[in-house]
Amino acid sequence: MASGATAFLGSATERLLPLSLPFRFFAAAVVFHMVAWAVLLLGADDLADYTGGGGPVLAAVHLLTLGVFVMTAMGASLQLLPVATLQGFAAPRLIAAIWWLFNLGTMVLAVGMYFFWHQAMAAGGALAGLAILLYLWLLLGNLRRGGALTAVVAHGWLAAAALLGLLVLGLALIVNQEHPIFADAQRGAVSHMLLAAYGFMGFLALGFSYVLVPMFALTQVPGPKWTLASLSCAGLGLALGLLGVWLGRDLWIAAGGVVGLCAVAIHLGLMVQALRQRMRKRLGPAFILIRLAWGLLPLSLVLGIAWALDLLGERGGVSFTLALLAWLLTLLMAMLQRIVPFLASMHAAIAIKRRPPTVPALTAQTPLSIHLYCHGAAIILLGAGIIWSQTLIIGLGALAGFAGALAFAWFFLAAVLKYRAALASA
Repeated sequence: MASGATAFLGSATERLLPLSLPFRFFAAAVVFHMVAWAVLLLGADDLADYTGGGGPVLAAVHLLTLGVFVMTAMGASLQLLPVATLQGFAAPRLIAAIWWLFNLGTMVLAVGMYFFWHQAMAAGGALAGLAILLYLWLLLGNLRRGGALTAVVAHGWLAAAALLGLLVLGLALIVNQEHPIFADAQRGAVSHMLLAAYGFMGFLALGFSYVLVPMFALTQVPGPKWTLASLSCAGLGLALGLLGVWLGRDLWIAAGGVVGLCAVAIHLGLMVQALRQRMRKRLGPAFILIRLAWGLLPLSLVLGIAWALDLLGERGGVSFTLALLAWLLTLLMAMLQRIVPFLASMHAAIAIKRRPPTVPALTAQTPLSIHLYCHGAAIILLGAGIIWSQTLIIGLGALAGFAGALAFAWFFLAAVLKYRAALASA
């Protein structure tokens, strides 16, 4: 095994949280994943021509971004970040409280968005915001201690800053509905989306990829020189994009997208190089999704540049948003299907001294295969439905996504049941 992966595994064993803590975040993400596709199916009529405002589309987007993306990021970072910083989290009750607050806040917020109910949006935003502030307090307390994996820690700092910014903007957008504080609310909404997808989630996804991809493929962790170069380009590109949005400079937004493409090129080059040097030859269906996500990421930036320059027509914004959300969802689902049985097997190895279950033994391949095909079909159908403005095709895409989400829930439940069965038999 490569030395970077070996060091990660050894350190992870020493700093494991109780399995119930990260798994409750992952379980919530699995449930919100199903609900998001169901709500999008209900709003299929509105998706192609959506330009903002409440309703099923806005609720589905936030069920994805908060319920799936941020929920997964919280669970993964609370377990993986202590490995990068060599400092553990000693706050299991606070982590459990964050989970309860964030779950309730996300549900109330989504209900408020679906029914245009401002009071519910305000209450849900306040609860989710409090959970995010508590999470940030834990995150920053861990990051400031530094750590062995410099690149991951640096990505964590920028992700934390982006999370704080998107929280402030999100709450301001809710207030703006009753008490206008923005001269142009659309600029605030676009900035909120950029900070969420390319900022918080983007920085975390790129940073943890430098650890998770080498660990799963059994290869060397990339060195800090080029990973920090990619991060610098990503941070500069995001800053240019945000300035362009607020100042109304389309060329600045496009320039930010171009710099972002440079960051992605460096990142993907490091990932391809790592896979070429891997010791594990068969990577499984998860890496099909990872490679798909690697293709969707630069596509989202290209569409964003074209949208900023008004080259995509009236559906440019929706197409850009779809590619952006599809990139993140694809990558997170791929990582989850490897993290879940991996964490379960590590805990089982501690509890069961003789013949603990392996990762393959805890992985149900049939639901993962179903999810792979359904997820791919959903992205293709949604893209085609938006381009041609066909509600039926969009509905079929949402239905395929919902079927894939059901299959992924089957995989997650099977992993939990197999883990419990192994403990019971021991």
